[in-house]
Amino acid sequence: MTLDEFISKVSQRPLPQSRIAQVRALAKEMAEGAVEGVWETTFSAWHKDREEGAVGNRFQPDPDNLARYMEKRWQNDSPSLTLLVSNGYLNAEPHDRFRTYFTITRAAFDLIDEVEPAKIFISYKRSESSAFALLVLARLKAEGLEPFLDLAIEPGQQWQEHLQERIRNSDYFILLLGPTTLHSSVTCQEILWALQYGCIIIPIWHNGFRFQPGQWQVAKEIEAALENTHTIRVLEESALAYNNAIVELLNRFGIMP
Repeated sequence: MTLDEFISKVSQRPLPQSRIAQVRALAKEMAEGAVEGVWETTFSAWHKDREEGAVGNRFQPDPDNLARYMEKRWQNDSPSLTLLVSNGYLNAEPHDRFRTYFTITRAAFDLIDEVEPAKIFISYKRSESSAFALLVLARLKAEGLEPFLDLAIEPGQQWQEHLQERIRNSDYFILLLGPTTLHSSVTCQEILWALQYGCIIIPIWHNGFRFQPGQWQVAKEIEAALENTHTIRVLEESALAYNNAIVELLNRFGIMP
């Protein structure tokens, strides 16, 4: 696997919001890169802060592939390698005051087999997508993910605030689109919240839905997102077609059913 192929693969996953979850994500991807032969299990890094008189918590990996991965995947804002050491994902052996050798540990490789509990919001219009939404919910839960469907809202709750908070805390936003879904002001508001909070949007077209720019009276942000986002399509109204769409969806989470 090439470096670009590896970065494209892992970039399908959203980066976690919390710093400790980012430590786990970085450790897992470093182990995955070693398994795929993108870099070695042991590498050297130099202290970025040493000349500034700091404690040397920031390191710059020497191997070009690992350095480019840090730049492209993390925009050079990845957790420090010392955090991975303190959490048992790297072993560190100082070479001199400027350089340290790191080795990826078994604990990091063990993360590869774990399914990340991504938080997922399922958006749908009840009058046309309820059955499909329940199917998606069940399949995602069966794989250890954390999907949310608004059937779970308790009576009397401030539902708009509840939905907004759910979307704010979600990594993924699965949008089930049927022929009249975009007529729903509630669904359109949910899409706008997902865009505002940086969720990864996964539209799934079903029941004959097709998106054409200018066809719908929706906000320009929604139109741009739906026009430029990769779409999963249910190609016909059959159990096989719906299952194929769900398999493609699970693949987006790194799950091969």
